[in-house]
Amino acid sequence: MTTNIDQNEGSKFRTIENDGFGASKTKNLAIGDLVEWDCWEYNLEDEVFATQNGLLIDIIKDRRLSGWAYLAEIVPFGADMSIKIPIISVRKMTGTN
Repeated sequence: MTTNIDQNEGSKFRTIENDGFGASKTKNLAIGDLVEWDCWEYNLEDEVFATQNGLLIDIIKDRRLSGWAYLAEIVPFGADMSIKIPIISVRKMTGTN
């Protein structure tokens, strides 16, 4: 038996603080933070899972099919254009290489 989320008043996912997917991550991030995320990188020989680094320039609340979701707009180091990725996959940079 399934229940409607809106009827489930005790749910921690339907609070003012968590009004969309990734809302809890916004508390730990601020515009201007140096951030990192993992993604696939492709070259001629193989595919590798690598960590990317960049500058967080905006936090966007976007309407999606199943509700609201938070996206991070980031300028990756060495890139000219920004990218938008789900904020749930972004974290503050931990090391300085």
